[in-house]
Amino acid sequence: MRFTILLFFIALMPVMMLAHWWDFEENGQPALRREVEKVLSEAGIEGATVDLRYLDLSVGGNAPDEAAVQKVVGGLSALRGLRLASNRIIIPARIRARLDKSRLLLEGWMPDSAAVASLAAVFKVMRPDLTIDAQAMATSALVRLPEGESLPLTESSPMLQPVIEALQVPSRLSIRREKDSLVVEGMLPAPKLRDAVLEAVRSGPHQLTVAADQLRISRHALAAPFTMESMLPDFLRSFYGTIAPGDFSIQADENPRLSANATRSLESTWLGLLRPLTRGRRADLTLTYFPSTLHFPGRRLETSLPPEMLEDVQAQVAGQYFSFPANSSTLASAEQARLASIVPALLMAGPALKLVVGGHPDPAGDLQSERTLARRRAEQVVSFLIEQGAPSSDMKAIAFDPVPAGGKHAPAQPSSVEILIQ
Repeated sequence: MRFTILLFFIALMPVMMLAHWWDFEENGQPALRREVEKVLSEAGIEGATVDLRYLDLSVGGNAPDEAAVQKVVGGLSALRGLRLASNRIIIPARIRARLDKSRLLLEGWMPDSAAVASLAAVFKVMRPDLTIDAQAMATSALVRLPEGESLPLTESSPMLQPVIEALQVPSRLSIRREKDSLVVEGMLPAPKLRDAVLEAVRSGPHQLTVAADQLRISRHALAAPFTMESMLPDFLRSFYGTIAPGDFSIQADENPRLSANATRSLESTWLGLLRPLTRGRRADLTLTYFPSTLHFPGRRLETSLPPEMLEDVQAQVAGQYFSFPANSSTLASAEQARLASIVPALLMAGPALKLVVGGHPDPAGDLQSERTLARRRAEQVVSFLIEQGAPSSDMKAIAFDPVPAGGKHAPAQPSSVEILIQ
């Protein structure tokens, strides 16, 4: 009997094993899987995968940080009976960038500090005007790059493209006068354009120091009409071609701004050179008008006269206006007498003295006819001085530009002629 019972239980063992296996497959293993999935979910693992082969467990997924990975390991070790055969949980490499004024703040994960340093270098080349702050970048051996990416990252790396697009900046140029220097700032797309801009600014007679430390180059500066290589330098060569240059700024989709001493002729020239740079946008002008560049403050006289003799001549001609009747270029006898009184000083100065005799147009009249009349009046004064014995080779007759009546630098007498030492 006992032997029969023993044989019965021996025969029943395979059945019990099958029953136990079926119960584990249908109930125990799904319950274990749910426990594992709960641990992964609570740790914030994205794209989690669970491969449970009896009690051998393989897990994978993307963790937000190292703490999440440690939480998974701790949670799984608490599940009795499971053996973690393979842990494929990684931290995906990621980069977030945020602009804070002149600082670019980087956050995210990279495999090591060398990768972080190379990343900061890439952004510094792209935007040299920014301070790159990578202190919030974390590193871990668990970090993996996206498929197709490799270190070091470059400007062409796909994972950097969203940041690169956000870092594109409009091209801009700003030049301002600070005491005895011109400060040049901005962002231009090409070194050749930067060199041409600085050459044009330095080419004038102003003898000012040009400080260009803040004029940056970036291939990610957006192109604009004024970044054409030839047109912008042509304008700057004219605008900074005076002894008293002013301020200038231009940026894509904004009106250019000019502030300077000017004449009507210079204003017309500048606006003509600006037109193709701005595609018709109106320029914001703050100009102080003078009759000519010879009237600009700070002008240096081109003469080798001894100082005492120069002072004598200046005393004779400075602030003197020789008037003409309206619509006439005939000198009145009183004006002839005044002119004759300065001839001895001119003769004493000799050929070292160069004079510019300029006629002032009436700003209220027709510009072209007033220019013609002003020049005839200047020529009349030159002719009279030559008749009185002044050397003809040392005088040049021109028409000054009109200055609005009431302007700070308008001539004291309209329809007059003024003599300047060149």
